[in-house]
Amino acid sequence: MTLDSADQLALLPYGDRLFGGAGLARSRSYPSDSEPDLYVPFESYDYRRPLSSVAVRLQDPFLRCERDLGWNIDWAVAFVVDRLEQSWADTADQFKSIRIRAASLERDGLIQEIPYRIFNKLDEVFFAGHLKNAVFLDIGSLGSDVSGATYAHRLGPNPDVKRISIVLNVDALEYADAKDTIAILIHHMIHAYFLVACGGQKEDEVDYGRLNHDVHFGKIMLTVKKLSAVHGRELSPLNYGHSLFNVRYVEDEYHSPRRKEAIEREDREQWNCSHCHSDMQGPSESEVHKWYGKVCKPLFNQPKCARELGVQTYNDRCHELETRRRARLRPTAKSVEFVFKDRPVLVDADKLEGFLSVARAFDRVGSRFLTIHKEVSEDTFVRLLEFLHTGSYRPDPRPFTAAAAGLGIARRGSPIIKPQSATTDACVLVDVQFAKLGTLMGFDDCKSYALDRMNAYGILNEDPVAILKEIYQGYEPDSDLKDWARKFLVRAPSTSNPECCTTAISVTTVEPPNLIKLESEQSSHRARFLGAVDASGALENDVNKARAELKAAGWYNWSSLLPHDAPRLLTNRSTSYLNHPLALGYRSSTSVPWSSVHDLTDQLSSLDIERLRNLEREKARDREREEKLRDYERAKYSDIERDQLRKLRREKERELEREKEKLGRLEMEKEKVKETHAQLQASAAIEALFGRRGHGFVEDYRYE
Repeated sequence: MTLDSADQLALLPYGDRLFGGAGLARSRSYPSDSEPDLYVPFESYDYRRPLSSVAVRLQDPFLRCERDLGWNIDWAVAFVVDRLEQSWADTADQFKSIRIRAASLERDGLIQEIPYRIFNKLDEVFFAGHLKNAVFLDIGSLGSDVSGATYAHRLGPNPDVKRISIVLNVDALEYADAKDTIAILIHHMIHAYFLVACGGQKEDEVDYGRLNHDVHFGKIMLTVKKLSAVHGRELSPLNYGHSLFNVRYVEDEYHSPRRKEAIEREDREQWNCSHCHSDMQGPSESEVHKWYGKVCKPLFNQPKCARELGVQTYNDRCHELETRRRARLRPTAKSVEFVFKDRPVLVDADKLEGFLSVARAFDRVGSRFLTIHKEVSEDTFVRLLEFLHTGSYRPDPRPFTAAAAGLGIARRGSPIIKPQSATTDACVLVDVQFAKLGTLMGFDDCKSYALDRMNAYGILNEDPVAILKEIYQGYEPDSDLKDWARKFLVRAPSTSNPECCTTAISVTTVEPPNLIKLESEQSSHRARFLGAVDASGALENDVNKARAELKAAGWYNWSSLLPHDAPRLLTNRSTSYLNHPLALGYRSSTSVPWSSVHDLTDQLSSLDIERLRNLEREKARDREREEKLRDYERAKYSDIERDQLRKLRREKERELEREKEKLGRLEMEKEKVKETHAQLQASAAIEALFGRRGHGFVEDYRYE
């Protein structure tokens, strides 16, 4: 291809910048550097025209441009690569034309003007014109083996320049051909593009990669290099480093340990510019390809806010979300992002090491992005982040378990409903929500942790109906949560509250199961509970199962004799025997028939037997725990662990003693009931034989 006179590009002389000696040109048969080389000497042309206004703006030190696209560096890479891949053939044709034009300038002996003549065209082809007027381009001596340097905004060698500065090293370009010049220019344009796309580099953001030669740089560089091979030879000089022959004579000196150490120290101190040495090494093509597929490709399926430089993270000191610059966080490849309501939240990947189910969820989607289910609330999501960072979440359950221990209530299994407190945190409700998150997302670690907490409180001072509604509302309830709910409904204290013990003529004070409390007419939860049962077929089914279980255990026959406003069955022993409802001489329109007395005694006996059986099972479990504790003590534990085991054993021993004492009281009460029963039977027999006189006592009867 030859240029007509009208198309000849006149060039502005650069004085001292021009090379000495004659220029070299390609033959007319092979004008492009993408085709086989054939050089013939010729006399350089001396016609030159002024640079175009576009090229002149590249050299204007007073031109201002503060362009900042606000992208993160991953999206900056994805944007360029996707744009090139979408128009691969057309872009290859345009790039070939640029290379031919550069070869023509080289043929004319004006190789140092190539960067100014092709810069804007390269910008349009590869970077969508984002570098237009944003870069100050210069050529100067940098005195080392670098191909040039790209400087951040306002930090270039010329104090008048407020734009990004690219300074190409004249020492490296002195013996460069058109291919080398294009490769060097594209190399530094990639650095400049990252500064435009992601904003200016700051001293604490060096590792982000704007001016480095890591995977971000490598992906764009390798894509352009691959595209250059579509029409002819690949642009081989385009690489992490460069191989210009004119620096080889200093190679030995440069690679000496002392010299290399000094250069590396200087590079660290000069954080405001790139350091493009000849021996620069970068990641392999396979590493770059793998990284791009994991980090950049998924961005096209994420909300647009995932492309921004800012991202939300969890502050484990304030327990809240905050927005931070990605450039100041760990590399993207070492982190994951939860997408909550179209907002990405970044978490270090090492936070997932102790939570295999969460890590597997990311593996299943094959991405570092994981969308949180739409039914998860923001409070629950923040608790997930707290759980990943600290291994727990608020509110702290320990005060509630301590309160249960103080009341003598076992802290195993579902909690016992107690009077509701307005100031109490809804811990169990929070646990249910967290367990549902685990079910929705497949986070088994979260669900199992929440269920463990739900079985550790002992008592419940919050709204039980709200808990049941949360379990059964929305979608098919989780089987583990349904199982917990059924156990919660039939849960009753294994022993009564020591503070509520009474000396009434009955067994010790009996507290009914949770379901009976909820159904009681005196319960403040009754109306809402029945409404919740009507609204959920699954809840109604489980309530019926729980009711059948309690009925089989005799609780509903027992509760029919219980006053609904108090857990006591009989009056206090301080009331005189004559005033007792079961006294033979007590006259009332609502006298209790003898069949009720027999039924009551039988129910008391069956209940006591069942409680004794439960107590024996508890004692057996305690013995098993003691055996395990002994096994643990035989192992080589630390002193602290031994102390903890001893304390646990003492606690269990004290608990066992309390159970024994309560068993003794229970036996005494049974004997008293039997004695009363025998006396009543004797009185009834005497009355039947001799008729009634007095008030029904044996000594009151007279014989005539």
